[in-house]
Amino acid sequence: MQANPAPTTLVDLHSHVLPGLDDGAEDTEMALAMLRLSAERGVTSIVATPHSQIVSDHGGLGAFNERFDRTRALLDEHSIPIELLRGMEVRLLPDAPDLLSTGAYLTLNGTSTVLVEFDYTQWATYSAEVLFDIAVRGYVPLLAHVERIVPLQEQPERVRQFVEIGYHTQITAMSLLGGFGPKAQETALKLLGWGVVHSVASDMHRATGNRQPMPEGTLDRLTEIVGEDAAHLLLYTNPAALVGGKPVSPVDPKPAKRRRWGFLPF
Repeated sequence: MQANPAPTTLVDLHSHVLPGLDDGAEDTEMALAMLRLSAERGVTSIVATPHSQIVSDHGGLGAFNERFDRTRALLDEHSIPIELLRGMEVRLLPDAPDLLSTGAYLTLNGTSTVLVEFDYTQWATYSAEVLFDIAVRGYVPLLAHVERIVPLQEQPERVRQFVEIGYHTQITAMSLLGGFGPKAQETALKLLGWGVVHSVASDMHRATGNRQPMPEGTLDRLTEIVGEDAAHLLLYTNPAALVGGKPVSPVDPKPAKRRRWGFLPF
């Protein structure tokens, strides 16, 4: 059997690399360090996705575009081979559909896909209704870091239900490596085993620690959990499809290894 060709496109769908805009890169120096490390680890495109509410509170699209242009100039100035794309991480609040429709909030690279973030600790009773409102306006919700949301850790079936509706999901690479604790890791494994994860991203905020750029070992860990084909879909094929406005491919997990005490905990 012929081996899969080495991927040439690695899109990081979720990042906080724009300097001085939200809780990500504090300044230009930190942003540059994050960009350099991303390139060293094979990333070819990064979607800048600052928190939508913080952008609104700090100058709106004008502030976003200023930081975006500054960061893109850094890439050119230092000859870093990364394409920077526009986006936002949109907090799921009742006004989100209207703000998307007016253009105050951005989708990923101008596509119909919008990166949506739930509250980390409390489940809003309006969540399903607002997601539906976003969808009927022609957008496709991409649910951010679902394995780290406490109400989804407690009731992961909700993620399965959202995927059945037609929404997409993203998990954080560092969760697979234990960087966000055992509960996030356990939830990520469960969701991957169910085949309800569509993409993996870094959600980088810093150059080091659990918020670092796409961590080394991500592909190997994914391959161990879901098999080579599914790992490539999650890390390469689907992220590229999402920013290109194309359909994602379904992920069929086939673990590559068997542990002494049994199969991976799906």
